[in-house]
Amino acid sequence: MSISSIFNVTKRALMAHQSAINTTSSNIANVNTEGYKRRKVELTMLTSYGIGRDNITRLRQQFVERQLSYETQNLSKYEMDKTITTQIEDIFGEPNESGLNNVLSEFWNSWNNLANDPESQYARTNVRDKGVVLANTFNRINSDLNNLNQQIKSDITGEVNQVNQIIMQMKSVNQQISARSSDDLLDQRDLLVTKLSNLMNIETRESASGEITVSTDGQILVTSDYANELIVNNSTENGISTTNVYLKNGKHPVNIHSGELGSLLEITNKDIPDYINKLDTLARSIAGQVNAIHSKGYNLDGATGINFFSDDISGSADFKVSKDVFNDPSIIATAEAVDNPGDGSIAQSVFDLQFVKFVQDNTVFDFHNSTIAQIGNKVQESDFLCKSGEMVVLNLKNQQDSVSGVSLDEEMTNLIKHKQAYEAATKMVSAVDDMMQTVLNML
Repeated sequence: MSISSIFNVTKRALMAHQSAINTTSSNIANVNTEGYKRRKVELTMLTSYGIGRDNITRLRQQFVERQLSYETQNLSKYEMDKTITTQIEDIFGEPNESGLNNVLSEFWNSWNNLANDPESQYARTNVRDKGVVLANTFNRINSDLNNLNQQIKSDITGEVNQVNQIIMQMKSVNQQISARSSDDLLDQRDLLVTKLSNLMNIETRESASGEITVSTDGQILVTSDYANELIVNNSTENGISTTNVYLKNGKHPVNIHSGELGSLLEITNKDIPDYINKLDTLARSIAGQVNAIHSKGYNLDGATGINFFSDDISGSADFKVSKDVFNDPSIIATAEAVDNPGDGSIAQSVFDLQFVKFVQDNTVFDFHNSTIAQIGNKVQESDFLCKSGEMVVLNLKNQQDSVSGVSLDEEMTNLIKHKQAYEAATKMVSAVDDMMQTVLNML
């Protein structure tokens, strides 16, 4: 091997190990950078005849990445389900004193006390007051549920705006990758996919050049240099408010069933309306049954045909004690017959309503407790799914990090190895230089 050939091989060795040192330094510098994937230098054989070069490889596991994206979508939905359903559980306030069960019990008990002492003005006032508390409780729960629902609709708009920002960033990254692909752009692209997976269900497809196509529900969001943003549509039909998400260039709602958006859409369109509907059913049933009994009774003045609750109640929002009873609780009826002030039969019948199955073949307490159980079951279910989902995501992240993650110990070892090789190559350069000087002096 000639001196010049040795020199060329040594020069290439210097350049290769310098590249390896730079790559290792970049790995160490980005050990805590979100979305960064470890780079590895692949050194080819350096001979006097071979060209010799170093290839920098971006380490990744595409199968694990796809699985992680899918499980992230599910986990984000479970976490949002748990957060909001817990808030709904707090609104109903069971089994606290402010809960409807306790308020209903106090309401029925006040009628029992009146039945035992039908001529008592104090007992009548107490019945009126417990009726007002019951009405306020129905009103509060309805108002809190509707306020929460409005907040969720606002959150949906905010999250759709986030989705659109990510979509436009993906389009920009696709364009840059098409012009000049780089590992940094690919890291940025994968990080955007992760962020989008937290918000909604998506499917991805990667081209050979690194450009990505993202779709949801079979409809394309991003491909090459094309982007299709989302819009929110709030509509009301037959008094029922519905929120849907459309593609800006689409005619049909997008079926978003995972991610935070999937949870928000399901709760605002299905869960909360269902809870409000059941609350309304309970309120109307109680008002109707109490009024039916009370209006047949006679008060101390011999008057009858008086409703205890308002006769135009449509649900829990406008549930209230009638204006006449509110202003004058002495008109509350207790007797089945006129001129029988000691009769508490009507009051007793109202008290006994709590044991009658008049709310969709359920008692008042059974019907309401079934709603509370439904909410509690969803909290427990989402909590269980969160914990199991966290374990799956953690395992997948560990698998991903075993290949793509940066290990400081490993990188420091590589740095020492490449540094020693680089120093050896520099000594070889010096030796070749001495050899050339010796040959020149001989001429």
